[in-house]
Amino acid sequence: MVGYMTEMVLEGRPVLCIGGGQVALRKLSGLLVCGPEITVVAPEWHPGIVALAEAGRIVCRTEPFSPALLEALPRPVLVFAATGEERLNREIARQAAQRGLFCNSADDPESSGFLVPAMVRRGPVVVAVSTGGNSPALARLLKERLEVWLEPGWGSLALLFGALRDRVKRSLPDPVVRQSFWRATCLAVAQERRFERGDHEEWLKARLAETEDRQR
Repeated sequence: MVGYMTEMVLEGRPVLCIGGGQVALRKLSGLLVCGPEITVVAPEWHPGIVALAEAGRIVCRTEPFSPALLEALPRPVLVFAATGEERLNREIARQAAQRGLFCNSADDPESSGFLVPAMVRRGPVVVAVSTGGNSPALARLLKERLEVWLEPGWGSLALLFGALRDRVKRSLPDPVVRQSFWRATCLAVAQERRFERGDHEEWLKARLAETEDRQR
């Protein structure tokens, strides 16, 4: 199986998680940072999920799974089958596929419509690793190694680059020159280990001014 890696924008969009135990809680922890409107359905609840509901971060419905949940409006953009029961998870995934819904079946990649990679986040910088469902243990090990390699400062640099993107576009209208500027700037960040420093904005503006002068 070859998956197509993507980054979904879930802010404000409906997501359905079926299951109320430890597996579901693990799925929720990764989802919440993305800001979706999450509904969780289960007959019983892990205390951690109860705490999330009491904090207003999710909506809980105390009932067993039924196919009607997949047809209720608003239709979820993603479904997570995280009941802790392999057979039930597979059935949820089958029912979701029949309705054209993408479903992740916990620990069952073959019946899943999408897989969740192991991710390392540094603000807006996200590095994901997947083994195509072949070895979650290997994916977790690689994630641990990436966490050591990917220093925290990269996130703030990404935010700065985004904030100044329009200014750079106006200053360097030639796309070839602009691409070369960003490439050289990113390489300089790594070579000078600027992610360890805090004067990013003045440094970047100075580089931009130098590039503008060379283009005149």
